Amino acid sequence: MVTQIESQQLFNFPLGVQSVLKILNENQVQYELRTFKTPARQAGQAADLLGCPLGAIVKSLVFQKQASGELLIVLVSGKNRADIQILNEIVGEIVQSAKPTTVLALTGYPVGAVPPIGVKGTFPVIMDADLMLQEHVWASAGAENVLIKFDPVDLLNLSKGKIEVIKQA
Repeated sequence: MVTQIESQQLFNFPLGVQSVLKILNENQVQYELRTFKTPARQAGQAADLLGCPLGAIVKSLVFQKQASGELLIVLVSGKNRADIQILNEIVGEIVQSAKPTTVLALTGYPVGAVPPIGVKGTFPVIMDADLMLQEHVWASAGAENVLIKFDPVDLLNLSKGKIEVIKQA
């Protein structure tokens, strides 16, 4: 397991990945980094590349509040779908999936590569309770072909997320 990537090695990665790794290194979080030639834009693709359970994949979904226009990041287990009605109740207003152009403009990452930490804005984060059942989770490191594995407790702490049961029944 990698605990630190040397500063000079960070420059071998895209800027978005550098941001994520910097946060992990600064917080002394143990992690494993895997880079692939094939992109993993969807949870199933990531699980296949890694050979891990689908439930251990973190989907970083970006929603937009209809009334205020504010963004919300929802971290969902790869085996689950977020229940929009439950999200509406938690947030207190109607939410919808953010448009890809909005996601890129406001987070700095394209859909399919949004990491659970290190986005350029500050947004509320809701975390699927099922992620806490995993020994380790895998998430985008800020590029479609770079994935990181770390403890779900670290994910919760670094994302400043709020654990909720948000999966569709």
